Amino acid sequence: MQIGKLRHKVYLKSNTTSQNDYGEATDSWSTDSTVWAAIEPLRGRELLHAQQISAEVTFKITIRYASSVTPDDRVVKADDSRIFEIVSVMNPSERDEYLELLCKEII
Repeated sequence: MQIGKLRHKVYLKSNTTSQNDYGEATDSWSTDSTVWAAIEPLRGRELLHAQQISAEVTFKITIRYASSVTPDDRVVKADDSRIFEIVSVMNPSERDEYLELLCKEII
């Protein structure tokens, strides 16, 4: 991967669960790190779900290797706050150089 392709600044966020004043569980997303990434759209399709149409777009996001990234995390693009849910984390050729994150955009 050429360094020039990693041109998008993104935040890697993890979910933390805490309790509010009433004892209810609340989820919040905290930023673990800020990294540079390549974001490529893979496909788009319209889904008819529960009598409403929602768009699902799949992306491949490539970042430098980080052992802490899991499918429970999120990627947030820094410049326009687009949120991507990580579906799969792949380590191409098992060399610990880059990670390929297959993601769905949360709209």
